[in-house]
Amino acid sequence: MRQQAEWAIVTGGSGFIGTAVARALRARGVRVAIVDRNAPQHRELDVFVKGAIEHERTWLALATELAGEHVRALYHFAARTSVLQSVNDPHDVFVSNLVGYENALEFARTHEVASVLFASTNAVVGAGDSGTISERSPLAPLTPYGATKAAGEMLGSAYAASYGIHVASVRLTNVYGPGMWHKDSIVPRLLRHVVGLSEATIYGDGEQVRDFVYIGDVVDAFVRLEELGFVGAVSFGSGTSVSVNELVDLVGDVTGHELRLRHVPAKAGEMPGVSVDLSLARSLGLKADVELAEGLQFAWSDFQEDQGRVAG
Repeated sequence: MRQQAEWAIVTGGSGFIGTAVARALRARGVRVAIVDRNAPQHRELDVFVKGAIEHERTWLALATELAGEHVRALYHFAARTSVLQSVNDPHDVFVSNLVGYENALEFARTHEVASVLFASTNAVVGAGDSGTISERSPLAPLTPYGATKAAGEMLGSAYAASYGIHVASVRLTNVYGPGMWHKDSIVPRLLRHVVGLSEATIYGDGEQVRDFVYIGDVVDAFVRLEELGFVGAVSFGSGTSVSVNELVDLVGDVTGHELRLRHVPAKAGEMPGVSVDLSLARSLGLKADVELAEGLQFAWSDFQEDQGRVAG
């Protein structure tokens, strides 16, 4: 008797983290259904449903594609992720991030999906109450983006308690690495600046600290949490915080270009510092193995290859 294939759904599977997770799952023999507004970057596909997660018709199309299949997990990365855009258009981020996630949870409930892995953020706790952020820090987001992720965590908690779904909310720090060049986060902005594609600036004095975690470590953490059937919120990052000025210097060292950047006033919602307590993550076997300098080298090499492909 032929064994039924196991499936996972990856929303936002055409994006930075979603692409990496989809590839890792397929390498483990799991069939993957991608839900995204945009076509996937990779050719090895099992199922692709094009559509917005806030639209019910997207989920109806997915249900049709997966009729009769066993879906073991839903990895949820689809979201509006720009903090600054959320400040400018809070309604749009609410509809996409919160209505879209409720649709995902409801799909999991009605199709007996055992686990949901939700990409959250440490921005749900704002500036923190003691300088170090942990799962015990009170929820106090500073932006509409952070608020939608905090509300998403509450939705996940309710679905876990009410329906027995293993909902893990993974509070990520700043994820970087190969494949992120379309994003508006600081590492790709700096690398685009190095090659003259755009200008990068530093908010405030640049002494605000951030935790940067490599994409490969993030993928491993999500897969591990699914395997554990973990329920609840867990913070994940590298465990090492560096200032923006230090990051700029590291990028200069890796690329061989000295970066002299303009300083501009800090934006609304800018967190003064991010230092994360990873005690829970480490107790679960989650670990970040790639040091920042090494990861930036991987990212720079990939960026150069990407620019070569575009030029070619």
